[in-house]
Amino acid sequence: MKAIPPTKRKSSIQKRHQHPDKSLERENSNHLHVKHQKIGFIVWAKIPGQIWWPAMIVDFRDCAMSEPKVEFQWVMWYGDYTLSQVNYKNFMKFDLGIKKFEDHIKHSKREVYKRGILEASKDYCSLFGCQTDDWNLNNVFNWFKQSRDDDESIDERHLLRNNFNNDNIKYSSTIRMELLKHVSKSSEAAVREHKLQNAEILHAISSNSIDIQKSICLMCLEMNEGKMHEHPFFNVSLCENCMFFCALCTITDTVVICDNCECSRVYCTACLKYLIAPDSYHEILKKQVWSCILCSESPDLTSNSLIKPRDDWKRKIQSMFSTNRHSISHYMQYYEKEKKKIRVLSLFDGISTGLLGLQHLGFEVEAYFASEVDPDAEIVSKVHFGTAVTRLGDVRGITKEILSDILPIDLLIGGSPCNDLSLVNPKRRGLHDPNGTGILFFEYCRIKNVIEKENKNTNLFWLYENVASMPDEYKKEINKNLGCEPDLIDSAEFSPQHRPRYYWTNVPMAYYTPFVKDLQDVLTPNCNRHALVKKIRTVTTQLKSLKQGSRALKPVIMDEVYDCLWTTELEEIFGFPRHYTDVKNLSATKRQKLIGQAWCVRTISEILRPLKHYFVFDEDGN
Repeated sequence: MKAIPPTKRKSSIQKRHQHPDKSLERENSNHLHVKHQKIGFIVWAKIPGQIWWPAMIVDFRDCAMSEPKVEFQWVMWYGDYTLSQVNYKNFMKFDLGIKKFEDHIKHSKREVYKRGILEASKDYCSLFGCQTDDWNLNNVFNWFKQSRDDDESIDERHLLRNNFNNDNIKYSSTIRMELLKHVSKSSEAAVREHKLQNAEILHAISSNSIDIQKSICLMCLEMNEGKMHEHPFFNVSLCENCMFFCALCTITDTVVICDNCECSRVYCTACLKYLIAPDSYHEILKKQVWSCILCSESPDLTSNSLIKPRDDWKRKIQSMFSTNRHSISHYMQYYEKEKKKIRVLSLFDGISTGLLGLQHLGFEVEAYFASEVDPDAEIVSKVHFGTAVTRLGDVRGITKEILSDILPIDLLIGGSPCNDLSLVNPKRRGLHDPNGTGILFFEYCRIKNVIEKENKNTNLFWLYENVASMPDEYKKEINKNLGCEPDLIDSAEFSPQHRPRYYWTNVPMAYYTPFVKDLQDVLTPNCNRHALVKKIRTVTTQLKSLKQGSRALKPVIMDEVYDCLWTTELEEIFGFPRHYTDVKNLSATKRQKLIGQAWCVRTISEILRPLKHYFVFDEDGN
């Protein structure tokens, strides 16, 4: 059957039979509570104005879709295996739906509807150990009838026995294969496969009559006499025109994903089928857990591959995406002797997120000097770190003489206030207005320049952060003064919050592993609190920033009532311990202001992690 895009599903569903039990829409007793709407759960779902249909809840990351809207979940419908977003209020327990709709199902003439119910029922009942290969709908109805008199609800046992929802297997084999088909149905993948199938160069490579490493671009499959670039992962080349766009050919499709938790690489089906694993391609698609060619320790995957991985691919990928930054080995000349404890100067220190991040990594900090003027931020820092932080006051008062007294400095960090740089602020003053806060960026530059000149033969690592939503002219001005381009990193890779920020730094780039965490993971347990969104939008100092989506909805439901995030939950989202800002009887508004101005602890930790090559740290750190 031809797949129906989610955007066209409504008009398609209108052709289906209207359900006879209209009152069902108003019945709350059959509603599947949001706390049970987990990935891999088999349900009845409903688009407004249409009939109930069997589906499985899926993760947006597994179907190459965007994050669902607030209050919505992605589902894959049984029968036609298309995808839609469904409001959390429109889910029903699967066992109740079967009983409720039995007569309607028996009299329905829609084959796709009946086929979908049968497939969903077989997946559902298999969780209870049933052998369902030869089942028909009569077997389904009989099984549910036999279970009606049980003291324990079938659906409650479904929750306990949901084998799909674990680290390795999220979905039934049917849904897993349909998700893979959905992801691989892109036009780019089809074009790529067609090119590989009909490329004479590919046959020449197979027969070893030409050298793939020197003159062939793996993207456009053309011979090229111009400048060629080494592929960072494999012993192949890319031409100038194809340099920056699967981990092999660089097209944008996400098709087959490596299941190694430390690997984020994906491979288009065409490259996997014709270049990487021509003899084992179909077996790979059937595997529940698959390690890619760069992660696998098995020689079977590479034995028939037309291309071979580089031994130094990690170094190549670091240099390829480095923003004018030296490698880890470049700085070793400064640290030939025994490692030492790190000395840090933090400008615009806030609540000492930098120190917390260093402690998170296990660094032994010899001295931590901080410049901050907000008394609320300083009291939070004092409560947690006391005399471990030497306070220098206003950044504008840090003179050359003061710097001489605290040198040498190993690490300079800071992020000047962003309110006069952000596009969100229509009244922003920019970088040069003496009455604005943007001009404080040049205080960072001044202090950085002094330290670099007077640092007593000590190398200086530095990091500067600011908002990503700034006009391009501001970014260029900062680039010019700091001498490099920034990295754009979204803290959503490490936390349940979207927080894109620019980071200018000379710290060597590390290959960091994203830490997948959704909002539900940080909500206070035992309080019946359930997230209505996967990741919240950027939190600022404004209370309204906690509202989500165009309708400005609260992101949590508690006891069937919408609720805002609690301050302790907000602290955990940023990576702080709970109650970190709960000092001096500060109000919730003041605490959010302090948190909203802070860095994400785990993001800063990942950026600074490469410094472990040079300074003393506790092996028990993260």
